[in-house]
Amino acid sequence: MSAVIVANILISLWVVARSLARLRQTTLPTAVWCAIGGLAAAAVAQSIELAYPEQANGWVDLGWYFSAVVLLCPGIAVLGARRPGASAWAFFVVLPLVLVLMWPAVASFQMARPTAPIEIEVPALVGFGLVLIMSGGNYFGTRYTMSTFYYAAAIMLLVVPMSVAAPDFFPERSTARFMATLGFLLVLSETSRRSKALPVDGISRLDVLWFDFMDSFGMVWAKRVMDRVNESARHEKWAMQLELHGFVPVAESPTADELLRTNERIELTFRWLLKRFVDPEWIDARLREPAVGQAPPDEVQSSQASEQS
Repeated sequence: MSAVIVANILISLWVVARSLARLRQTTLPTAVWCAIGGLAAAAVAQSIELAYPEQANGWVDLGWYFSAVVLLCPGIAVLGARRPGASAWAFFVVLPLVLVLMWPAVASFQMARPTAPIEIEVPALVGFGLVLIMSGGNYFGTRYTMSTFYYAAAIMLLVVPMSVAAPDFFPERSTARFMATLGFLLVLSETSRRSKALPVDGISRLDVLWFDFMDSFGMVWAKRVMDRVNESARHEKWAMQLELHGFVPVAESPTADELLRTNERIELTFRWLLKRFVDPEWIDARLREPAVGQAPPDEVQSSQASEQS
């Protein structure tokens, strides 16, 4: 089973690493690097178990717990993914969070007895769960709600079996890790499927831009941007306002001139607000009318990145 677990992790690592090219025009690469770091730690921990079965349980448990903690960080990194403070957020929020969450496991780990498994106390497990809710809750209500649910379930499969209060129905550690790595593959599959589920026919390019931003950065940043857009809409008396499901007319039948002026102002406002999150090229790719048979914006960016490299 250990070899299968390592294979699952390496497949997940390969898929996640490929997403770096697609996200390089955003402030999200830090979140991707966190995911890569967590999966790499899991691969190392499982490789230790594969090389020294039943002889280094403490080291293996510590590695897997570190992996679970780091895999919490992509969602936390997104909460600070706004320029110019995105880089500072990683050092002053994400890194201290890892150190705080790791302390219970380090305290349980006994250097003199590397074969002894670690045990996580209930308060530490509760704290871990609260951070998991904060990390994943940002994406509930987006296109990736189910992916987030599967991701959270996979992380809990890594941690709960190491707790002193693990329920009887929970699988033992090695089985839970196998199930968690399958869960990561399910997350990647579901995310890939949902990323292509946005209907293009019948919605405007501005809606495409809005949905891609909301699904990429989550509900917290989407609500902040929506409030700023609607503040401008009220001040300048636009013909439309922004809701979570897209732009809707304020009046029952706005004139063509009102809609044209509103669309121009919306685009200018979006460009100004989103420049802290994405590059202008990312916005252009979503506002450009696609030709017949043209690939979606993310696929175009990925192919361009591959050609440049």
